[in-house]
Amino acid sequence: MKDTYLNTCRYYARAFAAWALAPCSAVHQGVFMRCLLLLMVILLLAVSAYCYEVNIGPFIPMGLFCDDLNRDGNVDLLVPADNFNMHILHNNGDGTFSNAFTLPISRAKSFTQKLYDFNNDGYTDIDGFFRTTDEDGNRQTTFRIYFSDAGYFYENYYIDLPPMTQSNSVQVLYGDWSGDGFTDAMVWHDGMYHFVLNNGGMDFTITDETLPSVGWVALRDIDADGTDEIIISTQEGLHIYKYPKLDAPFLVLPNDSYFRTIEVEDMDIDGDLDIFTSWCDGVTHSAVCIYENVGDYNYVAHNSIYYDGRVLDTSLLRHLTNDQYLDIVNYARISPYNPDGYDFPESLSYLLPAEAPQAHIYYKFSGFDYVDVDNNGFLDFVLVWLQGGARLRVYYNDGMGGFSDDPVSNNDELIPNPEIEMAIYPNPWVEKVNIEFTPCSTGEIVLNIYNIKGQLVRSFRDAIRAGNPHRIQWDGNDENGKSVSKGVYLCKINEVNNKQIVKKLIKM
Repeated sequence: MKDTYLNTCRYYARAFAAWALAPCSAVHQGVFMRCLLLLMVILLLAVSAYCYEVNIGPFIPMGLFCDDLNRDGNVDLLVPADNFNMHILHNNGDGTFSNAFTLPISRAKSFTQKLYDFNNDGYTDIDGFFRTTDEDGNRQTTFRIYFSDAGYFYENYYIDLPPMTQSNSVQVLYGDWSGDGFTDAMVWHDGMYHFVLNNGGMDFTITDETLPSVGWVALRDIDADGTDEIIISTQEGLHIYKYPKLDAPFLVLPNDSYFRTIEVEDMDIDGDLDIFTSWCDGVTHSAVCIYENVGDYNYVAHNSIYYDGRVLDTSLLRHLTNDQYLDIVNYARISPYNPDGYDFPESLSYLLPAEAPQAHIYYKFSGFDYVDVDNNGFLDFVLVWLQGGARLRVYYNDGMGGFSDDPVSNNDELIPNPEIEMAIYPNPWVEKVNIEFTPCSTGEIVLNIYNIKGQLVRSFRDAIRAGNPHRIQWDGNDENGKSVSKGVYLCKINEVNNKQIVKKLIKM
């Protein structure tokens, strides 16, 4: 389903190339003309290379969300529109997409870009805001949740929370604030976050509890006590709240600016969760501060600045390089993590070979993410932007340092390495899965489990000896002891000599 324009480019480029490279006739063809035509070929191929592109529809996009909705092992895409519709694009199974249907809700652009399973049935639900106007002409917005029916959605299978007055933002954050195993929400309105408590999956309560904010918020269980802490950006830095106390922060991490990105991950792979924050000056660079967790609620701040040269306001943490460390992604710029200095040196950063569309894609009417849409074990670059309507591009990661214009699916061993013998059983699995391998070197091995977006779910470390079979059993729980949802996961082994192998796990 590639665009007619791109197919036309390819067709004429190949035709011109065949003609220009044909045996030369001194009468009809001159050297100058051949050079000119070859230059045209190069330009046409440059336009058509590296991506799959499709026009989604005549609406203004407001972001991008990625998830395997029907748990078939393929990543689906959701694109919210400014006219309060959510467009669901199903993966055709080969990394291309069909615009299947829409739901009458919308969400603001999200920095976390995640969807959640509110009733814990193993399938992702779709939430958003439904806009109405009362009899007096006042605009109201209702927080609505469409529940998944084994991956399918129906317009009459939803619940609504009580209506709330609506500003221009329809922003919401999620986490298990109360520690009951169900996903709660924090809805932003007029400079405040309002709490929405999940009472068991099908019933929700809007409380009178609020928190002021000037920046972003994250919810994550940083101390593994069963409840998610609230990490909220203020002008003074980060304020961290522990359940159930909201009148004063439990911990304050000073900084002289508010943040636009907050993510909580094990940045240095030492077994505890660090806090990654960033902000953009809107012109050329972003500042990064990593609060390293050194134990007992103590954090050491590591500040650095990395440059991009684009007007960017979103930083993601993704596994783009072939090591176990998370990298910073700002659109098409990759900044590999330097574990020795807790920074992202400019000398190590690089741009992906992906040409930006000729449109303003860096702010409101756009969205991007890195997710494996063709199931080859490498994260692809997915972009949605406004240009004559909503458009979608996918740059397929070929796993060899470049990007292809066609999916490069490989359903067996994703990174062939004949020196490592590996078996996974049972696969698919329900409760537990065994991962057996025979290492080819002696030392400490790291086995990481990732979801389809390349986000670390579980990590194992163990001492191994070359040639000795080794087995690790995964119970399907994440680092916080919570059961992961059904779907596809990637098992990656990094040996001491940086040799790597990747295979898929399918939880049923």
